Amino acid sequence: MKLRKSILAGLLGLTVLAGCGAAGVWAVTGGLYGCTSRDQELADGLRTLPVLDARRPDARQLDRRYSGCDEDDGFAYAGQHYEHGGTPAELLAFYRAEASGDGWQPAPDGHAGQLCFTKPYGTVTAHLKVWVPGTFDSAGEPPANPGEYGLEVTASHDGSAWC
Repeated sequence: MKLRKSILAGLLGLTVLAGCGAAGVWAVTGGLYGCTSRDQELADGLRTLPVLDARRPDARQLDRRYSGCDEDDGFAYAGQHYEHGGTPAELLAFYRAEASGDGWQPAPDGHAGQLCFTKPYGTVTAHLKVWVPGTFDSAGEPPANPGEYGLEVTASHDGSAWC
């Protein structure tokens, strides 16, 4: 009887130890903080959204399309920068029409010189931000080129994304 209790206690201890180890791996790989493979898959999907290709005929694409996952807040993002010689008002009017035509709904998160829209994307809500010259880009820096503007889409499985 004593041997049986010792074996059961040993098995219980191993089960608890294995559970703690699995929880530790889960936490380190993004379960509690940062990005998971599921977040990266979401970013890869956002990267293909047609709205990121929308631009006026006289606008020129800058750099490559980017995407990834914000490790601090755990949301996926994708974006594209363009250059245009027109006015901010022209750009904002163009993207209001483009976003609306693609099913995006205006959201109250926008600030002066930027627009914000939301749209269901699978099981999450995607947030589209359009920023124009004179405003700050996605990194919080003023654009180096005054004609530069950008589009960025964010989304998260836990609702932590925003414009």
